[in-house]
Amino acid sequence: FKRHVDAMIHRLDDGLAALTELTDPRTGTVAVAFQLSLGTFLVPGMIESFREEYPRVRFRLEQSHAALGSSMVAGGRIDLEFTSRRPRNPAVRWERLFAQPLFLAVPRRHRLARRREVSLADAAEEEFVMLRPSWELRSLSDQLCADAGFEPRVAFEVDDLPVVQGFVAAGLGVAIVPATEGEPQPVGAAAALVRLTDAGAFRDIGVAWSRERRLLPSAELFRRHVLA
Repeated sequence: FKRHVDAMIHRLDDGLAALTELTDPRTGTVAVAFQLSLGTFLVPGMIESFREEYPRVRFRLEQSHAALGSSMVAGGRIDLEFTSRRPRNPAVRWERLFAQPLFLAVPRRHRLARRREVSLADAAEEEFVMLRPSWELRSLSDQLCADAGFEPRVAFEVDDLPVVQGFVAAGLGVAIVPATEGEPQPVGAAAALVRLTDAGAFRDIGVAWSRERRLLPSAELFRRHVLA
């Protein structure tokens, strides 16, 4: 019963917001969720360029988690979600935006730290810091290691990419992490990122929205901006 009541309340809220936005579709609030690793470059850049044209549109931001099994847009509170996870829910549509390369994170004084590129086979004897198995990136990392001919020796399993890089910086292992060319690294970062040359060493980044819930005007404007 609660599920039906929640749906009614969401539709009522949408109706009230739609009436407000109909008077001026360039105002309104867009609810956006994103994985933490996409909040350092992708999401701020998208919002910045969008607000150059629509400065009165506001945003409500929430962090999503790559280990979750379903997209946050399915619940109705979120309009758009930036995620590397392809939702399995048929009620959610996901569009690929770009491929983000994967790097080998190593301590600054590591033997591979001065290399521009490296293959995973070169790190076969290293200890790895990994995300937990529930993460999609962990499954991809395990598959890449298998394709390179070895099973990684996992020294630590953690729950977040910044924690992974922190353990690497402390010299506790190496790790497979996503990054974008030109993306600013945290001040004082003590982990070096070396581009992986292995086939398939990338993750797809996309945007998701509900097939069943029509986006309000401001959210639809932002969706079109993102896809463009």
